[in-house]
Amino acid sequence: MRLGALLAGCAILNTAAHAQAAAAATPAPELSSAVADAISTIRPLLEADNPQTYAELLRKIDEIEIKVKPQGYDRAYLSQLKVRLLIGSGQALKAIGPLEEVLSGSYFPKDAQTGMMYILAQLYMQDGGSTNNEKVRDQRLKQARARLEEWFAATPEPVLGANNMSMYCDATSLYANALFFLKDYKKAYETAKKLVHLSVEPNDQAWVLLFAAQQEAGLNAEAAGTFELFIRKFPNRKDFWMQLTQAYLSSDQPLRAILTYQRAQENGFMNGPGDFMNVFGLYYRLEEYSRASQLLEGWIKAGKVEDSEENWELVSVCYANLRRDDAVRKVLDESRRRFKTGNLDFQYAQYLWYDGKYKDGLLAATEAWKKGGLKKPGKTALFLSTANFEQGNKELALKFYEISKNSGDCDKSEIERVERILHELIESTKNGNAAATASTPQS
Repeated sequence: MRLGALLAGCAILNTAAHAQAAAAATPAPELSSAVADAISTIRPLLEADNPQTYAELLRKIDEIEIKVKPQGYDRAYLSQLKVRLLIGSGQALKAIGPLEEVLSGSYFPKDAQTGMMYILAQLYMQDGGSTNNEKVRDQRLKQARARLEEWFAATPEPVLGANNMSMYCDATSLYANALFFLKDYKKAYETAKKLVHLSVEPNDQAWVLLFAAQQEAGLNAEAAGTFELFIRKFPNRKDFWMQLTQAYLSSDQPLRAILTYQRAQENGFMNGPGDFMNVFGLYYRLEEYSRASQLLEGWIKAGKVEDSEENWELVSVCYANLRRDDAVRKVLDESRRRFKTGNLDFQYAQYLWYDGKYKDGLLAATEAWKKGGLKKPGKTALFLSTANFEQGNKELALKFYEISKNSGDCDKSEIERVERILHELIESTKNGNAAATASTPQS
């Protein structure tokens, strides 16, 4: 959730109207004669309240301040006039300074003071959302939080359906957002929960805020429960389905995540190849290998996921985990014929070999080598070295041993194991080469 977009998502009061109401409130103190006389010269323009004259009025008030140098109530009165004019002319953020000046004393009735306090909190939030400077942003968030806490202290919680409930909800939403962006997630969660309960029909932002605060507070199961309620209201929002799925994954509820994928797909969302593979991964994580293999094989054939060596290998791994070697061989044998590369042929060769079908295993491994495109050709060469040796083809055994040793694909222990098997053959070859060298006439 971006701070800069915050005020667009919150229900914000008409600050110009509230500033005007504050200005119209009858103050207890009285203006000095100097300020009263100066104001009388611009009173017709003030009473006309024509936005086209706001810039002129602001200039005149600045002139009055320079001339009179007002203090106390005089200064507060002129400042709140400036607040009204600045907000009304679309320069709300410039009203922050004058509002702070107004609220530095207690010159106005309580309701006017409280109203301006809330306006200032809104402006702090807006200013924080318009800057990339983290220090300034955090300072404004803290100022907004403090002003809102003052506002709540002075404003009793209204009963449900009261006229001022809408404003109280807006303030609660603003406060929850300030807490959230200040990373006070626990308090943000409690405030967002209160916000939802304040209204018979909470707005979307209240639910999203509650969900986000729950997640950040580590309450993933509660977050998923919240979003379940929200998504029933908005089943056509793809981003909500994704967030709900993530909430279940974060709360270690993979089965619910699977069901959420299925529900989303019924609504036309989350049906890309990556989504299907995620579902496969969840079934695999649950050790539901039978279901995982059936789904993945079906999706490959239906074109929902890529028809690749890797995906067919995953199908075979599921059957291997079920100890269904017959199914593994069948899948590998059928799928290997679909590809010009030999990775599945090599997988198939190993299963045949370890099943005692040595000749067929050697043929499949040789086919894999001929096809090429192997991920780790050295391991295939190492297998071919051992297999050829055991089938009596010593020449090929040595050839593939040398290839595997120089490939960089094989662990040192694997190379040493094959060396022990081929020891005599390797030594005899070395001795033969040495004898041939010794018998060569020297020039």
